[in-house]
Amino acid sequence: MPKALTKEEFKERLFNAVGNKYSLANDEFPYKNKYSTLIFHCNIHNIDFTAAAECFMRGPNDIRSSCPKCSEERDNKKRIDNRTLIKCAYCGKEFERLTSRLINSKSGLYFCCREHKDLAQKLESGEQFQSIRPEHFGSYIDGAISNSGYRRSAFYTYPHKCSVCGWDEDEDILQVHHIDGNRENGKIDNLIILCPICHWKLTIGKYQLIDRNKIILKE
Repeated sequence: MPKALTKEEFKERLFNAVGNKYSLANDEFPYKNKYSTLIFHCNIHNIDFTAAAECFMRGPNDIRSSCPKCSEERDNKKRIDNRTLIKCAYCGKEFERLTSRLINSKSGLYFCCREHKDLAQKLESGEQFQSIRPEHFGSYIDGAISNSGYRRSAFYTYPHKCSVCGWDEDEDILQVHHIDGNRENGKIDNLIILCPICHWKLTIGKYQLIDRNKIILKE
């Protein structure tokens, strides 16, 4: 059976492991074996803590415990070391992100919140965000939204109802109208959601749209 360490022998092992960082907290030394629970004093933070004797008996490269304050500082340092300060691609605000998540990014674009990523994915946000848009969103070319994406953009931006009469019984029947009549102009302010009846009134040219919410007969 291994010989029990004396108090002085244990102090020597403790010093070899942590130097003057920790010391025994009192004169009592209830040591029976390496599993004995002892009270230690942190000379850095001036607080006492308990730990098994074996936590400091294996040398400086195999310390098994530390005072709560030391553990907290170590964890905070590890957290900071593992994070990188970057800028939001949408608003330019600086924020922290885990370095490992930066490595896994395919687009190289990062956002401070989900809302800004969603806004960037909108077609009218510009071609600089094209790489993060699903294919069915369409594309943004020379300041305009492609024909394949204008409906998706309009329904993403505006309420799913007719802007004139408010009809909203079936989203699939609602239509997107180009206000200036140019189907190549897919800018979001040139798009409006209408029911088939209101859309047809504008299409045949007998009516005109006023303030995006009223249709009147042309004079």
